Amino acid sequence: MARLSELSRSVEGKVAIVTGAASGMGRATARLFADEGARVIVADLGVDRVATVVDEIVAAHGADSALGVVTDVADHDQLKSLVERTVEWAGGLDIVVNNAGVSLVNSAFQPEDEFEENWARTLDINLTGHAGLIRLTLPYLSSSGEGRVVNVD
Repeated sequence: MARLSELSRSVEGKVAIVTGAASGMGRATARLFADEGARVIVADLGVDRVATVVDEIVAAHGADSALGVVTDVADHDQLKSLVERTVEWAGGLDIVVNNAGVSLVNSAFQPEDEFEENWARTLDINLTGHAGLIRLTLPYLSSSGEGRVVNVD
């Protein structure tokens, strides 16, 4: 059977941002990209949590294999800083994995202010943050010639 595409599936030598990378699927994704030869930007909340994942990757793959950037994806200025630091560190960008997400309690029986706050925060992280990061990285992904975006819901 003929291949459907001639595009490379290798991430070796690529630069990848992974949001929500301090735990669970994001952590596993960041480590897998590094295992496959990519330089990884570990983006998440919490200095200690981010540093732990970066330290794991650096211990396995060397000092230039990972960069940690504490980022709240619901904050547009922090997303801009994430992209700027990535490009400054790596010189470009090839892959964005929008993995950060929350599942806050929302119920018709909650007090209105609590419902509204949880609803807005969920949308800011799970939807607006994803779209914002894509828009900010699009020029770099386009110029890479092989840019990819993966949105995890």
